[in-house]
Amino acid sequence: MKRGLVVLDPTETPPQEWNDRLARLQRSLADLGVDVALFYGDVSRSDDIAYLTNLCIYWNEGVLAVPRHGPAAFLTKLSLRVQNWMKSSSTVEEFRGGPNFAELVAHYLSDRGGGTLGLVDAALWPAAVVEEITAAVPGWRTRRLGGLVRKQRLVPSATEQTLLRAAGGILHEAVETAISEGLTPGHRVEIVERALRGAGFLDVYPISLSTSDDVTSFGVTAQYRTGWVHTSRILGQGGGWPGALRTALAAAITAARPGAAVSDLALAAHTALAALPRSASAAVRWINQADLSTAGEVGAQLPEVRLAAGEVGAVSIEVAFADGGHAAVAETVRVNGDQSEHLTGAQR
Repeated sequence: MKRGLVVLDPTETPPQEWNDRLARLQRSLADLGVDVALFYGDVSRSDDIAYLTNLCIYWNEGVLAVPRHGPAAFLTKLSLRVQNWMKSSSTVEEFRGGPNFAELVAHYLSDRGGGTLGLVDAALWPAAVVEEITAAVPGWRTRRLGGLVRKQRLVPSATEQTLLRAAGGILHEAVETAISEGLTPGHRVEIVERALRGAGFLDVYPISLSTSDDVTSFGVTAQYRTGWVHTSRILGQGGGWPGALRTALAAAITAARPGAAVSDLALAAHTALAALPRSASAAVRWINQADLSTAGEVGAQLPEVRLAAGEVGAVSIEVAFADGGHAAVAETVRVNGDQSEHLTGAQR
């Protein structure tokens, strides 16, 4: 369940930007010949809906309907009381409530004749929801679509960059405090929860890793407004393989430039990673901030892509040891032409 602050502030994100996001999507629908697109969202997968409307599905589930022309509508099983709160904190004006999505979608489409209904990111939907909606609209051609909005989110706007920088700074300060010596894992989680929730973060995912030689890594993935940031640090300032791992991360970040592939980041880190124990297996990863909520699972299924100018994501190195221990270092950066901008970490 999301437990943070939901903000719809026109001085923070101008109304025109919300309009532009929806209009860009609708142009894509027109190019694809799709008359109405549906977005399924629940508490774990609702970032596309939030990006388009600022809706926070803090529990339960919902479907956003976006026609090729005109405003979006939100179809939900939630009560009128919750719908009123969602209306006041989002750009959506039309809400429809009911016991199941099949009836809600069928009623929404009933006065639109027929056409093509697109299910965006259909591979991530619950199969039962896809089946019930498809069966409820026999007069419509149903198409399973890819991540149309996820593609829009890959390179953040100037407004989003400002929010991501703010998020990165807050996260950095919280984790720096949390990795102080002598704290228990539970105390570290308490520190970042207090700091990030107090600053209005919606989601906070801390993780503590350890190795057999008593090296601890502490990391946090967190959502601020509709953007995500991530950092992971090794406790202490000692050398040895932990120092080599930090050096490898710095080299990978330096290589994160426009046009670079993840293999280029791995190659840059290779020399420093050679200092790891022979039993260790290291993976260098790039996760766009739009994919951080799912730990990069969507990007991992795609052919290797090259980083774009202005893209924001986490550069991470994850290490697994033969005895079952794990370690990880990571920072969130913005890809620039000459030098990556650190949104988290000491160099931010």
